[in-house]
Amino acid sequence: MCEQYLDVVSPKGEAIVGFTIMLKWLQDNMLPLPSEPTQQQLEAYCRAYLLWLIGGVLMPDKMENWVHLMYLTVLVDLDQVRQYIWGSTCLTMLYKEMCRATDPDAKTMGDCA
Repeated sequence: MCEQYLDVVSPKGEAIVGFTIMLKWLQDNMLPLPSEPTQQQLEAYCRAYLLWLIGGVLMPDKMENWVHLMYLTVLVDLDQVRQYIWGSTCLTMLYKEMCRATDPDAKTMGDCA
């Protein structure tokens, strides 16, 4: 998925665990675009930035350093991204994390709480 949609070689080592990718790796590998990028480079950069935005700002996990790669499949068609209802999605994730926080063993909350 990383090669196909982000136009980078899949990260090795600890940058990908299961179906999540480390935000620090994603940020470090969003290299500056060339002065005249191709359409493919521009789209890959936009996907990487949006993936970082989702995992780091809109729907962070408890540790705030990983993002699930399932969001990358939502970013395949960049023309459709602006039509998604991001506010409701963030609110849903917040309610989900609040439900998890009611567990007596819970110590932290994820998301924008």
